[in-house]
Amino acid sequence: MDSHAFIAEVYRRMALRHASEKPRPTWSETETNLMVREATHQYAPYLPQDKAARILDIGFGSGWFLAACLKLDYRDLSGADFGIANKDYVRDWAPDRITLHEIRDNIGEFLSDKREQYDFIHMSHVVEHVPKHSLLWLVDALYQALRRGGTLFLRTPNMEGPCANSSLYVTLAHEYGFAGSNLVSLLDICGFDDVRLLNFLPHAPTLKQRLGDLLRWPILQQSKVRHRLFGVNQGGQFGTELIATARRGDWPPFFDRRYQ
Repeated sequence: MDSHAFIAEVYRRMALRHASEKPRPTWSETETNLMVREATHQYAPYLPQDKAARILDIGFGSGWFLAACLKLDYRDLSGADFGIANKDYVRDWAPDRITLHEIRDNIGEFLSDKREQYDFIHMSHVVEHVPKHSLLWLVDALYQALRRGGTLFLRTPNMEGPCANSSLYVTLAHEYGFAGSNLVSLLDICGFDDVRLLNFLPHAPTLKQRLGDLLRWPILQQSKVRHRLFGVNQGGQFGTELIATARRGDWPPFFDRRYQ
């Protein structure tokens, strides 16, 4: 079994095994969800100004990002994932504004016929599931699927964070880990411009979140000092997560099937 087939099979089995346990929240339940409310504020500065922009969320999971886009009045939303039969409730939130796609084999193959179709592509905790030998294939496909000037937005565990081993091995389907420097390098050599690493802060932190930040602060400072003394950190990111944004410019797209 190749790596892509293994990952697809892991998620197929998870969907079958735990289908009855998955909640199917209504829109009224979703729009007040704390994660959705936070995402609405955090993503607003980075999403396209045009509310008719075509937005794709790859690995949409519970649909929290699509829900945030709905709250921000975007009208042309798509989600793609493995095993979407148990996630079709996301479409029910706004059938005229959300289209869902099943990823059958791998993300690069799914995107191969979608040249310059999207203005914004979002992938949260997805890229670490892609085998290293297919990363060029994937990012080339993302670049090709964006319109010129379009934005790619990635989130992934940080291998220079304080819990790197746990972040990498927490699930069967993680294939590779990123630090700020190799993530920026990957996006750069695949043609992306304006590659930036971001930090998201809670919009309206609760008392529990404030206390958590206070307790984590000395650990993060220790990690920062350790990496400065002994590491090669180039991105200045020491938290548990990397958040990156990049823009498709005028560089001609690569799309070579040798790197599947």
